[in-house]
Amino acid sequence: MFAPKSNKQESHITLKDEEYVYRPPPEQPSESPPEEPVRRKRRRSPKKKAPKKAPKKPPKKPKKPTKPKKIRIMKSFFRSEDMELCQLLLHVDNAFDCIMELGHLGKVQFNNIYDEDRLLNNLYSRKMTTCYEQLRLVDNLHQQIIQMRVKEIFYPDVDKENRLLEKELAMYGDRLRRLYVESAALVEHSHRLEQRRNKMIEQRYAINKANKFLASDMGSELLYSESTMISLVQDATVAPGNTQLNYVIGTIRADKFYSFELLLYRMCGFNLIIRFSEIPTLVTEHHREKRSEKVRKFTLLMMATSAIIWTKVLKICVHYHVNIYDCPRSSRLREEKVQELAKEVSNIEKVLAEAMAMRRQILEMAAQDLFIVRVNLRKAAKVYDVMNRLRMVGGFEAPSFLLAECYVPAADVQVVRQSLRNASRLSGGAEKKDQGKTSHPESEKHHPQRNSSTLQRDTEYDDDEMETELASIDYKNKHGVEENENDVDGKDLPKMSPHWDNDDNERDTFDFELITTEEVSSRPILMKKVRMVNHMPPTYFRVNKFTRGFQNLIDAYGIADYKELNPAPYTIITFPFLFAVMFGDVGHGILLVVFAVILIWNEKAIEINQISAVSENEILNILFAGRYIVLLMGFFSIYMGFIYNDCMSKAVNLFGSSWSCQFNQDTVSDAMSQLSMDPSDPAFYSGDPYPFGLDPVWRYCGQDSITTTNSLKMKMAIILGVMQMMFGLFLSAANCILMGKNADLFLVVIPQIVFMTCLFGYLVFLIFFKWLAFGGHKAAPNNSSCAPSVLIRFINMMLMKQVEAVDDNCLPDMFVGERMVEYILVGVALAAVPILLAGKPLYLLRRRKVQNAREEMDNRGSDRRVRDQRRQTIKEMRSNVHYTNELNESISDSSRARIVVTEEEFDMSEIWIHSAIHTIETVLGSISHTASYLRLWALSLAHDQLSEVLWHMILDEGLSHKGSLYASVPILTAAFFFWAILTVAILVMMEGLSAFLHTLRLHWVEFQSKFFGGAGENFKPFAFPPSNHRS
Repeated sequence: MFAPKSNKQESHITLKDEEYVYRPPPEQPSESPPEEPVRRKRRRSPKKKAPKKAPKKPPKKPKKPTKPKKIRIMKSFFRSEDMELCQLLLHVDNAFDCIMELGHLGKVQFNNIYDEDRLLNNLYSRKMTTCYEQLRLVDNLHQQIIQMRVKEIFYPDVDKENRLLEKELAMYGDRLRRLYVESAALVEHSHRLEQRRNKMIEQRYAINKANKFLASDMGSELLYSESTMISLVQDATVAPGNTQLNYVIGTIRADKFYSFELLLYRMCGFNLIIRFSEIPTLVTEHHREKRSEKVRKFTLLMMATSAIIWTKVLKICVHYHVNIYDCPRSSRLREEKVQELAKEVSNIEKVLAEAMAMRRQILEMAAQDLFIVRVNLRKAAKVYDVMNRLRMVGGFEAPSFLLAECYVPAADVQVVRQSLRNASRLSGGAEKKDQGKTSHPESEKHHPQRNSSTLQRDTEYDDDEMETELASIDYKNKHGVEENENDVDGKDLPKMSPHWDNDDNERDTFDFELITTEEVSSRPILMKKVRMVNHMPPTYFRVNKFTRGFQNLIDAYGIADYKELNPAPYTIITFPFLFAVMFGDVGHGILLVVFAVILIWNEKAIEINQISAVSENEILNILFAGRYIVLLMGFFSIYMGFIYNDCMSKAVNLFGSSWSCQFNQDTVSDAMSQLSMDPSDPAFYSGDPYPFGLDPVWRYCGQDSITTTNSLKMKMAIILGVMQMMFGLFLSAANCILMGKNADLFLVVIPQIVFMTCLFGYLVFLIFFKWLAFGGHKAAPNNSSCAPSVLIRFINMMLMKQVEAVDDNCLPDMFVGERMVEYILVGVALAAVPILLAGKPLYLLRRRKVQNAREEMDNRGSDRRVRDQRRQTIKEMRSNVHYTNELNESISDSSRARIVVTEEEFDMSEIWIHSAIHTIETVLGSISHTASYLRLWALSLAHDQLSEVLWHMILDEGLSHKGSLYASVPILTAAFFFWAILTVAILVMMEGLSAFLHTLRLHWVEFQSKFFGGAGENFKPFAFPPSNHRS
């Protein structure tokens, strides 16, 4: 209807104008001297011409080979993507289309445009209001479509195939207003017809009811026998000249009738007769707001002889909204009136049917493209809102350009530039500008100052937002270039500064001060800007559908700092594995895998359903977003289930147990006898361990089963916890190396690693040493009876307490020199605490003293340089294009660091307090975090015991039922049904959610606290969300 055509068709249109391309000077052979860069132009015509060869400069260094795309994506996932601070210059003729294209691309973040103190340029406020007014019309038509039950067509590819251009936005308003006016006129006409029809129906019913009270032969006399009615009738017949019996009919709402009747009785008494009857069907009543409702109504017949009373009655009827109708006095006239009303009702219903058909036709026509219009208008309102917040440059009275500061991923700079060029071509902004110049040649005669309109310089150099004045330099007079008929704007390209990016053919920086509006035409310009030292770019990680769920888990806790290591790549493995440690069960893991595979298999259908669904299912959306997390959790749960040898609380003997039970008839007959399996006896233990996982014999060995599995899982939880925390500390060291924080590396991270290694690393060593050195099949002093408690050993180590041997056949130490090693480790760990406490504060204090000494030396030489700079005139400052850039480049790195330090208050007391808090947190946190990993053992034990309880209390009862086949099958079916429901509800859903939350806590607190700052700013590009049926 009124939707724009697809950009796929418009992209094939070739413009007949020329396009100037900013390019660096080409290379030149080594035997010829370097020459000045020349202007190159490219014709955009059906027949392409080869560009003229230009002199080349001496060859540059060979470029580094570009890395493959997959490697770049992996690199940007481990650390934040390189961000470029850029300046975007847009002409007002095509700014809308360029920003619209950027919104679809989603790669540009505009800086500080939504700040509370941001001043609006108010150039596009009226257009924003127009968009919202048109959206109001769209919503009105949408409500009518819903009311008429017309099917609105949904376009799932509206964001790709129906992109809006500004020149196509004007027709939206005309068509919407026309449709709205036509539909509103039909609605108003139908509303009036329905009101008229309802009143006729009420009048017809009231007349029919009045016939029952009025005599057909007496005219105005009443067929009633009461004395009051007889006297009224006799008065009316005896003296007709003096008194006349007046009566009217009408209808009133049922909820108002009783108060209406009571009021008339108190005012008129027996001088007024009222007869009423309820209408059997509900009557549609219309209101002023064009809304209708169905209500109960009564028909009325009121009779009185006094004119004074009758006047009061009519006033009360008006107050109670009583519909008064005329009633003929003779029965013949009443019959004719009823027939006439029936014919008029029939005619009105025909007209209403035609009006409804015409209205449905209009709404069906609107429903074809109404979704596209609604989506595009909302996008247009967002674009105008952004344009309203950008800075105006290029003149005070009629600014021609909009300037924005933005962040763009470094790998997408060329993509953004190409998108801007494509949007400029499609918008026709250059054509409109050229046509305006050629069609009004006299305007340049009378207004020669337009040729020298310039752009406002908008480069920020420090935090004070130092603004530079507008340069008013005529490009033609400055460069002495004559107009060329082949040029688009009649001007040559501006001479560019020789500041180029080594890895790119595009310009790195650009000074807006020397560019006039005629020079840049209407083409968008995106240039890189020098970022200040204390300006932190946003964080951006490239993710796909597999890694997005894990990245969301990290972002829910905090956004990584710029160039900080991302925990998400490591969480892909550690998160489902720690979940499986608590949820290890082969059967339950298979259920998770099946559920995740169903979501992944129906991925396309679910995505289409999410787009086309009218209502949003939040639970399904959450599960679908984490489908790959659930898949990995299921796989790891199956793996840990094999490690635990647990499948629905039952062990599986896949490889044959290494233990065997030797018994005789006496052992079986004696109920009090206990049989113990001696691992040193080959009759009980073969000597070879179970090939994979836990031996199934431990599932059926009674009380020893819980003792053995608890000991294994407890020690495994400690080992996994220490390993993950140590890995976090190594990641912290990598962060310091990558960011150049040598002081934090040597004074903070390394002491933490030493402290953790000496204490809890040694604890892990003791666990492994005990497993390897002691065993039930070994002789003293390495048998199980001599195996010491690792926990007691660790406590005695911290207390430096002497340990005595458990038995005469046992040794006091686990290995030779154990006490000496423990003393050394405790001493080294305690020595790391003062370094943590005072190392960095002392380093900062020393660096502060060195910086103060440097400032005093620099201030002596800066006074002379400032005096020389003040002597330069405004003209000299304008002629020096790279004055500010050269000044910034002359500042050394130490001076820049000094500027950042002087901006912040250097308070040593706060530094000491922060260092003390961090030291206490490190020492106490190492203990509490290690103990926190014992939740792996606790939840694994709870999951195992609940699974066993459900098996023995429900399913085992059905399996062990002794009875006939006809009775056992229903009982077993019911037992299996309840067992399956409770297994899914309790063990899979509730226990799974509990294990998920505990795993999330271990990663957020215990793991990420070792290296993750989480104080960064997320990259928030200007992007349109995917359009769906709820848009």
